[in-house]
Amino acid sequence: MQQKQEELLLAIVIATLFFLLIGIFYLLLVFMFYQKQRKNKLEKDEMKNQFQQTILQAQLEIQENTLNYISGEIHDNIGQILSFTRINLNILADRIPSEEINTIDTLLGQAISDLRHLSHNLNSLNLLEFGMIETLNQLLQQIEKTGQFKTELVADDSILDFVAKENSLILYRMVQELLNNILKHANATQISIIIKMIDPQKCLILISDNGDGFDIAEVLSQNKGIGLRNIFSRAKMINATVTIETKEPTGTNIFIEIKK
Repeated sequence: MQQKQEELLLAIVIATLFFLLIGIFYLLLVFMFYQKQRKNKLEKDEMKNQFQQTILQAQLEIQENTLNYISGEIHDNIGQILSFTRINLNILADRIPSEEINTIDTLLGQAISDLRHLSHNLNSLNLLEFGMIETLNQLLQQIEKTGQFKTELVADDSILDFVAKENSLILYRMVQELLNNILKHANATQISIIIKMIDPQKCLILISDNGDGFDIAEVLSQNKGIGLRNIFSRAKMINATVTIETKEPTGTNIFIEIKK
């Protein structure tokens, strides 16, 4: 009787171990299945992200080629035509002195100067030649010349040296797009750009205005939020993050954080 009880107990233990092993094996299969699913999802997300980045990079290259072409046309054709017109106008002014001709000459001079600045802003070679800080400074000076804005740029000339050349162009276009948004939509009178190092591995660009502010969710839900979404997409390409603090009607602070 004792032997039968021991055999029964042994059978129960063996059966228990058997079912326990089956349970563990099942759990391992489930775990491996979910791990495989997770890996596949990550790979799909990575492929999707790479595809989107490739498309965006192609768009940026097309955009830069187009902007460089327009810049060349402005500088070489329209600018030369206006300069030639101004020369002929001055010849006419020598023959027939007139206050109206002098006024037209002044306006032509301003138009030529504005087109030259526009050409420089569109051409990426200007950024490579003068660097990010000086190019931003020129852009803000051009904005301030309209007489409608007060601008400020606080930055060390060498603070963005760690940004690769190809990334600096993307970063500049991001800032340029944000400034264009301020000019078109913010009803601001003051624009400030502050660039500083947070720590040895991070740099911060703060773009501020005293305009109306806006509802971020509302803008992103509408077609007019495409420019803002493009800024976020470009930020991913250069390992940067964009944070927007805005509240109607107290203006907007936009933080661009770039990592080395």
